Amino acid sequence: MLGVRDLLDRLDDADDLARIDERTHWADTAFAVSAEAARANGPAVLLTDAGGHARLLAGGLGGPDRLAVRSRDPWSRLGAALGLGFDAGYLDVLDALVAARHGGPVPAVEPAAATETVSDLRSLGLPAVSDTGVPAVTLGLGAHSKTADDGGDADSERASDAVDTDAVEWFPVRGSVRGSNGLRLSVPADLAADVAPGTTVSFALGTPPAALVGAIMRWVGETQVAGAPAIANAFGSVPVASTAAGAVPAESEVLVDATITGRADGDDAGRAPETRREPWEDAMATATVEARAERVTVRENPVVPFSPTGAPMADGRALLSVIESARLYGRVNNYWGVAPVEWLALPAETGLGICLVASEILYAGFEWQLANTLFSFSRLFDKIVVLDTETRPMDLARAFDDIWVKAHPANDWEFSDSAAPAASAPYYRQDGATGANVYVNAAWDPRWDEEFIAPRVTFETMYPEALREAVRADWADMGFDHGDEHEPRGQRGDATDGGDE
Repeated sequence: MLGVRDLLDRLDDADDLARIDERTHWADTAFAVSAEAARANGPAVLLTDAGGHARLLAGGLGGPDRLAVRSRDPWSRLGAALGLGFDAGYLDVLDALVAARHGGPVPAVEPAAATETVSDLRSLGLPAVSDTGVPAVTLGLGAHSKTADDGGDADSERASDAVDTDAVEWFPVRGSVRGSNGLRLSVPADLAADVAPGTTVSFALGTPPAALVGAIMRWVGETQVAGAPAIANAFGSVPVASTAAGAVPAESEVLVDATITGRADGDDAGRAPETRREPWEDAMATATVEARAERVTVRENPVVPFSPTGAPMADGRALLSVIESARLYGRVNNYWGVAPVEWLALPAETGLGICLVASEILYAGFEWQLANTLFSFSRLFDKIVVLDTETRPMDLARAFDDIWVKAHPANDWEFSDSAAPAASAPYYRQDGATGANVYVNAAWDPRWDEEFIAPRVTFETMYPEALREAVRADWADMGFDHGDEHEPRGQRGDATDGGDE
């Protein structure tokens, strides 16, 4: 399975990585550079001189938006990170994530790759992703074992050949570094209830991407899934190493052995981490815990991926977009005993506040049942758009075109009453107040005869071949022909016969 360094090699091979060797200090420059790269749909960025021990990687799991035809899909880097390849289609990625929920083989046990002890957390040079200038923990993974001997010797634990992965919980972590070795962390609320002051936990940065995916999948939505180590191992071998708090991914770039020192309620703004929230926090209840790092170990010249949280198309948002889309896609296609949904997406471009679902309409009124089912399965969004199955997941502009082409505001826009639960992703619903949900039926009515449904008009069907060839020749002469890799992609990554005009 790919570790962070393997992912760097894949990004390099795909010409999708920009290395910046100039000084980009963690306190004031690293976030600005990475946020601009994400906003401008640029490549992943590796900052080799950020003023600390760590090299910083931004955009390794993110991607470009779908508002224009590009040579990379928003899920390309995640697909590569999970061993599916840069050319994996959207449905290939969704299907792999759905299958991984059942878990894979028992992970192998290996020594931890991080063996070099550093003085303190602040010396890592973790980037500040807020105006406070406080070092931030993003894309972090925590490990806690209920069977671990709290306060045990970490060296003896790491030397053990027996690691009980069934007894360990991996969980997503976001937080801030306080002083030299203090941590203030946002974690899942259910997990926080199990880590009383004095409990030993471990935190890992720069884990294999499959491990981070497994940790988020384990806590987002329903919990009828395999444990996070098993989910990660479903994508390929993700060896684990023993720590005082249980098993952690062996190839992690940074390992932190820590002791919990206190806890605050998740809605206590005065005690929350001084960093911007990550999207996974909107999908679950969270709590704040405080910890003290007892030991920090790193690999030689470590690479720490981070998310420029709050920036458009940031890694954290892109990651949750695909994970939650896969969860809902798998659930609704098993709900009625049939699989009517062709694809489903919570586009990162819309801040996860809209759910697009391309589905066969089994009967009149099915779109109403589909929308209400999806609203009951997720707390993130308050808008659903039902599309025809011919709409491609990469063609976000066409999906929104169908709203006004096929949906009549008087007949096909359905609003709930104003007491619907508050969605957690939209920025305008952050006050927790109730409001209305809406779904838009942008699919053709299944009761219509075929002759009444407007055909999809394409460049290939509108004009004779001679004219099409002349247009292609002129297009190339003007320098607009950039090769087959820039052609629109089909749903599973195959090039289409031609883009719609």
